[in-house]
Amino acid sequence: MNTAVLHRFVSAFINCRISPCTRWFFVGFVLFFFISPDHTEAQNNPVLDEISVFLQIKDIGGIEIPAVIQEDVVYLPVKEIFEFLKFKTTMSETMDSISGFFITIKEPYLVDYKNNRILFQGKEFQLKNGDLVRTETNLYLRSSYFGEIFGLNSKFSVRTLSVSMETKLELPSMREKRLEQMRQNISKVTGEVRVDTVIKRKYPLFHFGMADWSVIATQQIGQKADTRLNLALGTVIAGGEANLMLNYNTNEVFTEKQQYYYLKYVNNNRAWLRQAIFGKIATDAISSIYNPVVGLRLTNTPTTYRRSFGSYSMSDYTSPNWMVELYVNNVLVDYVKADATGFFTFQVPLVYGNSFIKLKFYGPWGEERYKEQTLTIPFNFMPTKKLEYTFAAGLVEDSIGTIFSRGNLNYGLSKSITIGGGVEYLSSVSTGTTMPFFTIASRPLSNLILSGEYTYGVRGKAILNYQLFKNIQMELNYTKYKAGQKAVNYNYLEERKAIVTIPIKSQKLSLYNRLTYNEIIMPGTKYTTTEWLISGALFGVNTNLTNYAMFSEHSQPYTYSNLSMSLRLPKGYMLIPQTQFNYSQGRFISARCSVEKYVFKNGFFSASYENNFLSSTQMAQVGFRYDLPYAQTGLTLRQSNSETTLMEIARGSLIADIKTKYFGANSRISVGKGALVFSPFLDLNCNGRRDAGEPKEYDLDIRISGGRLFQYDRDSTIRVLDLEPYTAYYVELDQNSFNNVAWKLRKKTMSVVVDPNQFKMIDVPIAVVGEVSGTVNKKNNGDAVGIGRIVVNFFNRESKLVGKTLTEPDGYFSYLGLAPGKYFAQVDTTQLKRVHMVSEPDTLHFSIKPSRDGDIVEGIDFVLTSSLTVDASTYPETQPNEIQSVTTEPPTVKYGENTSLASFRHEINTGLLKTDAIKEKDIKASRIDTIESKLNEDKSDANKSDTKKSEESNAGFTTKELLKIEI
Repeated sequence: MNTAVLHRFVSAFINCRISPCTRWFFVGFVLFFFISPDHTEAQNNPVLDEISVFLQIKDIGGIEIPAVIQEDVVYLPVKEIFEFLKFKTTMSETMDSISGFFITIKEPYLVDYKNNRILFQGKEFQLKNGDLVRTETNLYLRSSYFGEIFGLNSKFSVRTLSVSMETKLELPSMREKRLEQMRQNISKVTGEVRVDTVIKRKYPLFHFGMADWSVIATQQIGQKADTRLNLALGTVIAGGEANLMLNYNTNEVFTEKQQYYYLKYVNNNRAWLRQAIFGKIATDAISSIYNPVVGLRLTNTPTTYRRSFGSYSMSDYTSPNWMVELYVNNVLVDYVKADATGFFTFQVPLVYGNSFIKLKFYGPWGEERYKEQTLTIPFNFMPTKKLEYTFAAGLVEDSIGTIFSRGNLNYGLSKSITIGGGVEYLSSVSTGTTMPFFTIASRPLSNLILSGEYTYGVRGKAILNYQLFKNIQMELNYTKYKAGQKAVNYNYLEERKAIVTIPIKSQKLSLYNRLTYNEIIMPGTKYTTTEWLISGALFGVNTNLTNYAMFSEHSQPYTYSNLSMSLRLPKGYMLIPQTQFNYSQGRFISARCSVEKYVFKNGFFSASYENNFLSSTQMAQVGFRYDLPYAQTGLTLRQSNSETTLMEIARGSLIADIKTKYFGANSRISVGKGALVFSPFLDLNCNGRRDAGEPKEYDLDIRISGGRLFQYDRDSTIRVLDLEPYTAYYVELDQNSFNNVAWKLRKKTMSVVVDPNQFKMIDVPIAVVGEVSGTVNKKNNGDAVGIGRIVVNFFNRESKLVGKTLTEPDGYFSYLGLAPGKYFAQVDTTQLKRVHMVSEPDTLHFSIKPSRDGDIVEGIDFVLTSSLTVDASTYPETQPNEIQSVTTEPPTVKYGENTSLASFRHEINTGLLKTDAIKEKDIKASRIDTIESKLNEDKSDANKSDTKKSEESNAGFTTKELLKIEI
């Protein structure tokens, strides 16, 4: 038996409920047995046992893993740890080596048991005998080498059988964890989440909080330089979101038409009017409007996500290998990675009512650039008997002062049918300024959606969307325009489009196929275009092949293909080759190749060369971008034939919070966003409010379903930036982040609605509670003997029950969780009547005083005596005043959140726990370590306790659940 097993045996034996003399006699016997000469050979050649330990890695999380323990040294499994950290890991068939690469492919490693060495970053680390341990199922490495070689510093606790690991490296799992945390609400937006606290919106009279800026300068040799300046200001005026975007170009005249501004009021709780926007507005017009519209927009459509009833396939393009996030009404619902050409596709959830669809794009190297794109879903469904309206009106900023207005209604006729209608007015349309329209959306089958629209004097439109087996989707679009109409600014007569998407997925292959047929009929001619797009991973390479064909009655067919690939190379390089081939001419049209690499942690280098054979144009470009904490900067040099162009860019934002005296800079856009500030403090009087003199607390950890989290030690605040306004975020407060068991979070979850262009201050009270302890004894032949399973109740000065606990087998009890104030304790009167006992005294009064560490009250002692006169001869099997339990098995005591220092001190004083390592005078200083030690010593027993014992040990019981006690 090895020392770890011996340690667990001795610890368990010391804590069992027997007399101290008997306990220590057997402990001495066991120690003598194991250190006797007969066993010295076993000690010299110890047999290492595989046991389970808990691995906790900072900023990542924890996991149960196997381990090998020899005395105070732990050997950890290389494969399990590296896989948990998302490193490439391959174990040999004979399990005598593990290979792969560490973080990136340029850092290969080899853990070689046969040669007792580790190869890493081109270096060889020779190990000592016994530093690598191979078992029948795994390969273990001495924990110290994880820090010395790989920078994964670990600390092992024998008492808790846990390993804590820290590193300064940016591990792949850390970035994955951060993205996962930011996108947690993907699984929560479809349902209601129950929380302890709901914090609603605030409507200040005026508040200035956000500003965005950008500078883009371009110089071309021999030509005039061009500089563009952009400034955005985000404020709150009379409770509404007020944003101003100013744009200036040195080569253009500064005009009001180039500037954008609006004042937006949102109240999702007001059913008749939820949004009101004044300034530059979105029109949703059928007519062709190419200039901004200044006016107002009113609607009762909420800004929040609503219940979805299906999905709609949508695709587009961005930069290659960028991450794309999909927002529906300001709520993140999905994200995908674009392929080698930047193509991406979403299954957009169809939600009831009008939906605002927004996309955000983030670069492949963590630069997290920010830009937005708005898309339109061609289906609009409403819940049954629900009505939504939108009204917009304003002046078009053109040369003739065109007047625009539009009003529309949508009504849910049934679950599967929504009807709508309205009128659009545009004074510049010569064929008819007033255009009434009607719409209908129907879902006759769960996988079939039909939509129709008719606009008088302009067009008729129909859409069919059908979902087949294995996610195959077919969509048909048909639009017929009235000949001679001028509302839509092109002379189409008909548009016919068919789209079929076919995803192919298997264990080794993942492809997305999209076939598109588009036909446009114009007066005197017809154009037909087709496209076949194939995107996915071919032989492990991110590939996009797009085939085009164009047909016209007056020209020869034109067909060509674009092929793009994205390959990861050693040393962290990314190679992206692209080419275009013309089938009509039988030759390549162009070829392009670019190389990208992440450098200097926050830097990004790129170089590309392109040759267009058709136009005889060669272009070479070199770019470097570096992201600072407060700004994004970039420099690009381009040579195109004989033209040389140099471009510099810088952008960022400023954030101000007057209430907390915070002024900072951000590398992302902040205007139109919101932020939260959590300010934890010790609530000494437990009134839930921040009073003068109550100190700050620096250890609180929170989890939130979005944004970016920053913790500031200077003022103990936790700030969360980049949050979508008007959205309710789910926040969890971590009780386990404190190092004092007397500090309690009364409310651990909350839903917070974010306010635009401002920080929302949230005070987090941490109640500092007190503890009371004592004994309940019974008189037995003149002696006081402890009695278990007796209920002790605690009442405040208004005689309201505030807590209860259950005595242990020796009569001891404790309760942690009382706010400062006056109380009295009383043995449960109902139980006393059942067992025919009386308590002396009946009640005991005590006070809990405010204290940073929590007040402790001891000596609350009760003595129970029988309320009956019992003849011993009548009950020969039972002595007078002797109380017997129905069961003799003692309750399991769990040392966790409600475990008290007084309870542990009682264990020492009564001889139930004796150790030289813990002394009475050291108890307060080592309060947490002591309780954690006792927790883990009792861990195996606690795991064996059944549900009833667990409820009793935590005092979460009712009278019916109490164990009956008889005389």
